[in-house]
Amino acid sequence: MNALRRHASLIANGPLIAVIVGLTMAAAPLFSKVAALGAGLFLIACAARMFINWRLARLPSTEVKVLLFGAGVGVVALRYGSVLGIEPGLTVLLLLVSLKLLETNSVRDFQVITLLGYFLALCDLFFSQDLILWLYVATAFMILTAALVRFHCGWHGMGYGRASWLAARMFLQGLPLMGILFLFFPRTDGGLRFQFGQPLSNTNGMSDQLSPGSISTLALNDEVAFRAEFPDGHMPPMATMYWRGLVLWDGDNLTWNVGPPLPGESRKGELRGPSIRQRISLQPHGDRWLFALDRPASDVNGANYIAGDCLQSIHSIRSTFLYEIISRPENREASIPQFQRIASLQKPPSISPAVQRLVKAWRASAADDRELVQMAMKYFRDERFVYTLDPGTYPRQGALDEFLFSRRKGFCEHYAAAFGTLMRVAGIPSRVVIGYHGGEFNQMGRYMIVRQSDAHAWCEVWIKDRGWLRVDPTDMIAPDRLGSGFDSYLEAHPADPAAASRVSTTVLGWREVMREARLAWDSINYEWDLWVLNFDQDNQRNFLSMIGLRDVKWTEILIGAALTILLALALLGLLLRRPGRAPSDPVGRWYARFCQAAEAGGVRRESWEGPKDFGDRAAASFPAQAAEIREITSFYVQFRYAAKPPLLGDFVKAVRALPKLKNGKES
Repeated sequence: MNALRRHASLIANGPLIAVIVGLTMAAAPLFSKVAALGAGLFLIACAARMFINWRLARLPSTEVKVLLFGAGVGVVALRYGSVLGIEPGLTVLLLLVSLKLLETNSVRDFQVITLLGYFLALCDLFFSQDLILWLYVATAFMILTAALVRFHCGWHGMGYGRASWLAARMFLQGLPLMGILFLFFPRTDGGLRFQFGQPLSNTNGMSDQLSPGSISTLALNDEVAFRAEFPDGHMPPMATMYWRGLVLWDGDNLTWNVGPPLPGESRKGELRGPSIRQRISLQPHGDRWLFALDRPASDVNGANYIAGDCLQSIHSIRSTFLYEIISRPENREASIPQFQRIASLQKPPSISPAVQRLVKAWRASAADDRELVQMAMKYFRDERFVYTLDPGTYPRQGALDEFLFSRRKGFCEHYAAAFGTLMRVAGIPSRVVIGYHGGEFNQMGRYMIVRQSDAHAWCEVWIKDRGWLRVDPTDMIAPDRLGSGFDSYLEAHPADPAAASRVSTTVLGWREVMREARLAWDSINYEWDLWVLNFDQDNQRNFLSMIGLRDVKWTEILIGAALTILLALALLGLLLRRPGRAPSDPVGRWYARFCQAAEAGGVRRESWEGPKDFGDRAAASFPAQAAEIREITSFYVQFRYAAKPPLLGDFVKAVRALPKLKNGKES
């Protein structure tokens, strides 16, 4: 008996291969999250189990499995210093699944390994909830369910295609119940979003320091920073879409940073102009700043204003954050707080005589601060500065002089930092703002997609009786960069014009098709994120109000949902068990066809009559077809009771070949 239990032939090759495919699909997204030991051992266990079945070898003994488990846990403990935590825990989980696969040899074992596959698939969602991953996990569930159906029903000839169709029907039958629970089960804040794999720092976007290359390194990064809708339909022109993120107060030539913390002071009451309402879905970036069109003029739950009219979340943004904000473009600030004036006039510790002479010449010619700002902008326009992604490396010492008087090549961070420094040398309060500019409009979803490549830096100066004014030197150097977006700018100004001119119209057409397909998928994924993952307590209240259940108590809603589910299950049960319904398995359907042929000839099978007794009675009633009837009956009995059933095709062929039964005489 022990030898039989260890023998792999007790699990058929078909269901085993199917469940291994499902397990591998469920585990694959976790391979990048666990130690190489866990992924490697899992793949080795899958291959070893298939080899064991193929060679009809014996399964590993208990002693071998205990030894493998102990060695695996020991390696995990040495690798991570503990078996607790996300990565070591998942590695141990893969180790346990691998060992369970090596001992699976019974109905109970097969059910357990399938349930472990379900759990692995759910673990994939701990790190991301994108729609594509949900569809991937659903596919893994379908494969595992089909493997389970095949395991239990394969004895009567059910193939994997039929098992997959049955698994899909089971899933579709459960969708209405899932919908009821999704809409009516009491919600908490946060919707369905959950995430274990949290970024520890801001590695996906901009930092809180501006230096040569800090933004240009993001220029080719097409990851989404956030998406923004305009619920009121008031979308400003592309050139004016400055998404404010963070203000830098501490400047030293071409390097700027936030500097010491300043008291927070919002100037929302001094902003005027048409209100622009935005609904922003911010992707996780590991830091606390939020983004809004210049300048934000309303409050956001869970966020505060810091110096410079910037929004800062109370907690780090480690999962998608959805918020609404109103911006107003016109500034009516009449005074500057003293602490901001002091911070915005701090001159760099070392300014070269050449820079001082340049600013002194502007000051001597300008009638006021506003005219000096215009002269500085004219300098950037007239001195043939170049806007480029690859300006080269600037030295730490003398970077400002080399940029202004020698190389004159840079990206937006070079121009914003240099302009801010020049203004402070001239005695004009200045600060640098970092955020994003423009974006890509998704026509299908009617929203803006702002990517990391849209990162931008600009300057603000304080002008008496005008307040803080935005000054963007990039507008002088590359105005089409701000008017059409960064992607369009790159297409119009390729790094290799000769190579770009050789691109055929066919290739350009395919690029446009791929772009439209990408935007269509982004729209679908955004709607999933907005209406499913973010279906939180507020959204649920809005839905209940829309269907007239705003004032209904939760107990009544839950009772109603439970009764609806019970009614749906009862109707489904009646549908599945209705009289005269054809059997769901192919063997039962073809045998029912034989019984219908016998009944048409005058011999009806009674509900209490077994297949062998009915076959003998039918053969006696139709002696001319007795041999065919006995063959069909033998096939059916073997399918239902034999250890190794015959081929389904032979049974189908026998039923189809049966001639029309008539003139039968019931014995």
